[in-house]
Amino acid sequence: MRSDGARRGFTAAELASACGGELHGGGELEILGIRSLEKAGPSDLSFVADRKAARKAQESNAGLLIVRAGEGSWNRPVIEVPDPSLALIPLLHLFRPRRRPRPGIHETAVVPPTAQVDVTAEIGPYAVLGEHTVVGGGCLIEAHCVLGDSVRLGDGVWLHPHVVLYDEVVVGPGSEIHSGAVLGADGFGYATGKTGIRKIPQIGRVELGSDVEIGANSCVDRASLEVTRIGDNTKIDDLVMIGHNCELGRSNFVCGQVGLAGSTATGDGVILAGQVGAAGHLRIGNGAKVGAQTGVNTDVPDGQEVFGTPMMPFRETMRVIAETRRLPETARLVRDLAKRVSRLEEPRGE
Repeated sequence: MRSDGARRGFTAAELASACGGELHGGGELEILGIRSLEKAGPSDLSFVADRKAARKAQESNAGLLIVRAGEGSWNRPVIEVPDPSLALIPLLHLFRPRRRPRPGIHETAVVPPTAQVDVTAEIGPYAVLGEHTVVGGGCLIEAHCVLGDSVRLGDGVWLHPHVVLYDEVVVGPGSEIHSGAVLGADGFGYATGKTGIRKIPQIGRVELGSDVEIGANSCVDRASLEVTRIGDNTKIDDLVMIGHNCELGRSNFVCGQVGLAGSTATGDGVILAGQVGAAGHLRIGNGAKVGAQTGVNTDVPDGQEVFGTPMMPFRETMRVIAETRRLPETARLVRDLAKRVSRLEEPRGE
């Protein structure tokens, strides 16, 4: 920090070293922040993610740019890197370091004697831990979190305020769960009969792999009998619903407002865009991509790109959309043809 209390910046040379890039000019230039190309000023760093942004970059007031190596010439100091988006990550951590746990248990937290809390973990105000719950090293449990009985958190787990983990939920090392998320609530299981609707007890559990991220106000239901499982490195956005018995593979992207009915399975590297809905007992294969608002009603093969409701291969859906736009013209042509045919079929006088 500066002696006057202002936020300390970093020199361009320090930033280039931190992201492993090659600096061209302005080694002593002090950078105080990272901003968009439109908002950046002479003391800010910005980045050029693709060629479309290059023109904006030339017109920007940013004092320093991160650019892709070998693409274009620049009118100011730049840091050349193989991938500007990836290079930005360590720099963002420099300017806004990740919250680290302050070891200890807040005096207002409720921690039973049977719980095991690593001495390097932080338990925040009004957090509640259940019986036989285990909290690993370096965990951060913020205010008002509630953990049921026999919950297990691996090392480095971060629970933001108001997260709820029901009994027996397992969260792998390095995972992060944002505010309002609920893991392990009962799956939506019911039977109907002469006496009406009867609830089927949900006695399974939820397991998250390592480095999983769950967005705010998302829900992952416990399995009816076995396990609802989220694979390593899968990233789930806000307001997502994962039904009971679902099994998601590794490194999935699940965008906002996706809803997966019970027993849906995904492979590795799957992308589900916003508001995708999947019927139950389906498999979405490895590397599949599902476009926004698609209704998945059958299995999706490995590597397939699908879109639309009803779901079709992406290119086929694009052709259907193109034809749909021409429907008024097509309808007019059909009416005209019908009139011509009708006239041709009219009886001719002798």
